[in-house]
Amino acid sequence: LPWLPSPKSAAMARCASASLAFATLPILASAFVQRALPTGAAASPIARSPRAVSPRSVAAEANTAVVAGGGPAGLATALILAQRGFDVTVLEKRAEPNPYEPQRAYLYLVDGRGQRFTDAAGLTEELASPATSVSSLNYTVTRCLPDGQREESVPPILEPSDRPSYWIPRARFLALLNSALPPTVTTRFGAELRELHQTPDGGVEVVASCSDGSELRLTPSLLVGADGLQSLVRQRCGEWSGAAAEYTPVVLPSPSSGLRYQMIKMPPDLRLDPKNASVTAQPRKAYSMRPATDAPLGPTRLGLLPVADPTFPRTANVILPPEHPVWALGSAEEVLGWLRATFPHLPVDDVVSADEAAAFAAGGPRGPPPPPP
Repeated sequence: LPWLPSPKSAAMARCASASLAFATLPILASAFVQRALPTGAAASPIARSPRAVSPRSVAAEANTAVVAGGGPAGLATALILAQRGFDVTVLEKRAEPNPYEPQRAYLYLVDGRGQRFTDAAGLTEELASPATSVSSLNYTVTRCLPDGQREESVPPILEPSDRPSYWIPRARFLALLNSALPPTVTTRFGAELRELHQTPDGGVEVVASCSDGSELRLTPSLLVGADGLQSLVRQRCGEWSGAAAEYTPVVLPSPSSGLRYQMIKMPPDLRLDPKNASVTAQPRKAYSMRPATDAPLGPTRLGLLPVADPTFPRTANVILPPEHPVWALGSAEEVLGWLRATFPHLPVDDVVSADEAAAFAAGGPRGPPPPPP
């Protein structure tokens, strides 16, 4: 992350918004920087600690940073800033560190680009552990056909490399990053960014609401936005700079850019054969469920990526165009009926609960999609 400043920088950028490459994490795909403090302001006398919970407003403290967003981008940024001498406060609206979130239960493929970060953070060895991830050189893909046949193959290596990539669930990757944070990083769970203000001396005041009903006000010397596609930090950077176009995410054409996705949670050892209960999915294998030729809503597939933890729920990716009739299914029974008719070789009633089907119907499609298997 070479764009992140060091406290020793003579003209350190004060406000930044970072967006995250979706398919390979935690590569920071773009950084937008705006000066919000005059040069040298970080060295002026200030009050100590940005970690107070009670409402307050003080002059910016030297070598302190607030990172808005405690996802992979935010935690990776916090870790690098701590290595460069900052005291960091991470604001994360989730109530707990590494929750299992069904609609964020996708897996990341950490390739050589992502491993440049894990190398710098000292995390590659743990990332590569078979207990943590599945190596791209050590898994297979099984096509489950509607006639009950299963075809297993080794996926092709699209970009040969001298080091493998690693499949890791988002929740496990967050746990890996959280475990590496030093004492100079404080993560405030249940703290949601509400507003940003420019202070009279040209600084930035960060206002967050906490789950206990209190309000948190911080005035760091550096603010980094890792707060998603609808980033408040990015929005304020554009407004304050007078050059909003420079802070607008760039949309690039891609075959997948118009697709939407949803996930369906299934048991870790889900059954693959409606007639034989002993035939179950293996955690370190990927599966592609192929549709019946007479599927009522047209050909669709379910994709399941490999996981290292045999107790981790499997999630089936449903990735389709936004106008697809699947997204119009309005009840659990409609979802289950579609699954039964489309995948007769899958014991749907044993692997998809009514609650999960209802959540699929109520959730609505999301975008952009994760990388398909």
